[in-house]
Amino acid sequence: MICPFLKEAQVRFCRAATFKKMIPRSLEHTASERCSSPAWVNCPIAQQQHTGVTGQSSCPFLQESLVQYCAAAPSTKFIPYSESLLSRCGTESHRYCELYLDFANPDSSKTLTATPGEKNVSEDDLQDCVVDGIRMPAGLYYSANHMWLDLGEAGRCHLGIDGFLAKVLGRVDTISFVDGKDINRPTVVLTVRGVDLHLVFPNRVHVINKNTSLRAAPARVTSDPYTLGWLFEGCEPTSSLGGPTELCAGLMRGREAREWMHQESQHLSEFVHERVTHSMPNGERLVMDGGAFSCGVVQHLDRDEVLDLFSNFFSPYATCLSAQAGRKTQ
Repeated sequence: MICPFLKEAQVRFCRAATFKKMIPRSLEHTASERCSSPAWVNCPIAQQQHTGVTGQSSCPFLQESLVQYCAAAPSTKFIPYSESLLSRCGTESHRYCELYLDFANPDSSKTLTATPGEKNVSEDDLQDCVVDGIRMPAGLYYSANHMWLDLGEAGRCHLGIDGFLAKVLGRVDTISFVDGKDINRPTVVLTVRGVDLHLVFPNRVHVINKNTSLRAAPARVTSDPYTLGWLFEGCEPTSSLGGPTELCAGLMRGREAREWMHQESQHLSEFVHERVTHSMPNGERLVMDGGAFSCGVVQHLDRDEVLDLFSNFFSPYATCLSAQAGRKTQ
């Protein structure tokens, strides 16, 4: 699936000119232009470059090319068709482009299809939903430490934090990407109130791009966690024998993910009541007894409490079963 704003055009330019300005081809103007007529011999640039070519009805330095451009961009930039494969516009990655999100206003209720070979996935499992106030877009996979994976048809994927973690954090002060080999477990450091929180995706990914724009706009991580706040773009490891299933190993989707998210919301509310509010002076509490945890709850905790909460719910190498079993025994 390509971006709906990706357009094609036939352009002409002069190979002899110092600055190669690409001009969209217009059939009605072609007959009147000098380059396409015998009058090209009077062109000063052609005269400087003339190598004895005579008798041609059009300029030998006139060249045509097929290009692509973004119709949503404020200024038109033509990209040679041969380089279009390097752009996200021709892949599903265009859904994470800021221009596309601003102009297309994609329908968040759209139903996605199951991954090829995936079994026991109903249409209901692939619908957008909201669980305890936390949005869960259709078709995403979720890790036990609250990261999401969007696997495209071409094998490319995007990673980010889910709405649960975004709600817990409230805001992020700075973001740092941990450098590593091309094939690794993508790691990012989220700094909140001076506390560095290391978030690691549990599966190996061949990282292609990092959303480095978040360094200048870290607020997007929590305000738009599923779109502009994406963290990594990648694909299945080239050494993988299992294909895309390795990327999704141990991750949750559909009904299983919704049930897990509901349990996580309940567990965190209990955690805040039992582990955090009891330590506050004068019996003060952050939320009402029996209520849900508040948005940006970590903004009200001290360093030790933030680290305690993070290690219990967002541990880098957490697994669904061990994490849930550990919380039930606490």
